[in-house]
Amino acid sequence: MNDTYLDFVRLPPGDRSLAGTMQEGRDFMFAELAGVDMTGADFYWASFQDANLAGAILRDCDLRGAILNGANLEGADLRGASLGLDNLGGTTDLHGANLKGADLRGADLSGAEFIGACLAGADLRGARALECLPGRPTRLSGADLTDAKLEGADLSGAAYDDATRWPNGFDPEKAGLVKRAQKQRAGGPAQPAKS
Repeated sequence: MNDTYLDFVRLPPGDRSLAGTMQEGRDFMFAELAGVDMTGADFYWASFQDANLAGAILRDCDLRGAILNGANLEGADLRGASLGLDNLGGTTDLHGANLKGADLRGADLSGAEFIGACLAGADLRGARALECLPGRPTRLSGADLTDAKLEGADLSGAAYDDATRWPNGFDPEKAGLVKRAQKQRAGGPAQPAKS
């Protein structure tokens, strides 16, 4: 395959050619991988920015340090995947990603950034989002977790803000999450966190 910027990867649903492969640092920007089975692949530091991964099987994949900003992961299977900090303390970025209905059971989310991501209806039972390095929490600022399944998820120390949406009856403070003030936006004052 040609790795030029304009030549992106397209695989048909059900394709297994990436399952169990080593794809460290590979560029999958704008890739069409909906329904593709990539079980156990190593995507350490790979870029899936704006890629279509709807319904993809990413079970037990190494996605540490990967860039998934704007990616469509609706209904994706991410059970047991590693989305935590990479070996150098770099984050897995899922800014604005669509993870609606995604299966994240047992996934390691420690230090990942879900800023503005949609996790509505996602299954996070048994997922871990621990702060493994000081000052590097999992970030859920502005994330939509409406109807997400959070039973048994360890979200201790994860950061959220006023814009984060939770399932009905979920108390983030009781679950050990930390409320942070929203960052200052260009041209305006910082928005303070409510006490």
